[in-house]
Amino acid sequence: MDQAFKMLGIKREEVYIANIVKCRPPSNRNPEEDECTACMNYLRNQVILVKPEIVVLLRKCSFKTYIG
Repeated sequence: MDQAFKMLGIKREEVYIANIVKCRPPSNRNPEEDECTACMNYLRNQVILVKPEIVVLLRKCSFKTYIG
């Protein structure tokens, strides 16, 4: 990701990366819907504090949980 940011002219310190789940599920499996939902308030608070200009959602769990 750092290389992609560099190629786009974006400094790494200008980027804030967060994960929808705050702890990795067992065996590094994809998080289940209830695990994503359980962490949603924490993520909402991160977005409120950081005030990003752009939010990029990667993977099904984050997109489905954040967008609805």
